[in-house]
This record gives sequence, structure tokens and C-alpha cells, in this order.
Amino acid sequence: MTSIDGQHVIELAKITDYLLSAEHPIGRAKAAYFNAFGLDSADPIAFANALEAHARTRPIVRSIEGPFGTKREVRCSISTPDRRNPCIIVIWFRPLGTNTHRMITAYPAPSDQQKGRPDRSGRPTKPNTKSR
Repeated sequence: MTSIDGQHVIELAKITDYLLSAEHPIGRAKAAYFNAFGLDSADPIAFANALEAHARTRPIVRSIEGPFGTKREVRCSISTPDRRNPCIIVIWFRPLGTNTHRMITAYPAPSDQQKGRPDRSGRPTKPNTKSR
């Protein structure tokens, strides 16, 4: 699949008040994860730029058409300040009749897709070595 083209809307409040907020009841786990890679609320523009680059360079792995538009899932490595570039999932929404995509949320990909990258606590995960 291709990556997301067109305009990207990323609300800074979604970054500062949710994804990088240590106080948000749901976002604080995400904040701990993203902080472990050097992304923090002191520079939300850097995170917004990384999310936009992620949308332009990573593949759409799932699209769901709905009555109001299309939800798209983009995944894997995002550029981070510490250059470990974890695999994340970002959900985008494109309303019907537009070519503008609005970032809905971002979160760590499941640990089996991380390939030795840190888990939510910042500890490295073990590669999956189970035989199939």
C-alpha cells in the first residue's frame, strides 16, 4: 500500500495535552513511551514534524471506509531524537470529499513488531525466537 498524501492536520493540543502528557489518564502511558525516545512536551513541533514525515514515508496498512470518511492506519518506524526510531501505529482520518488527513492518535506497535526496541517502560524487548 502507499503512504498518506495530501494535507496533514496535527493538532498541537493533541500532542501536548494527550500524547505527551504525564497527567492525562490515558495519554500518560503513551507519554512515558514517547519520552523514552526523546520526544517530550518541551518541543511538540518536533513530534508533529516526525508524525507528518511518518505519514508521508510509511505504508498504509489498513483503510476502513465509513459514512463520514476513511480511517487509515500507518505503521512502523518514526524518526526520534535519540535515533532508535521505534515502530508505532498512527491513525489518520480523511473526511469525505477532502484530501486532508487529521491525526487521531499514535501508540506503540505490539512488541512482536518492535524487533528488540524498548517496550513502554523503556526496557529493550527480546526478539521473538519461537519456532513456528
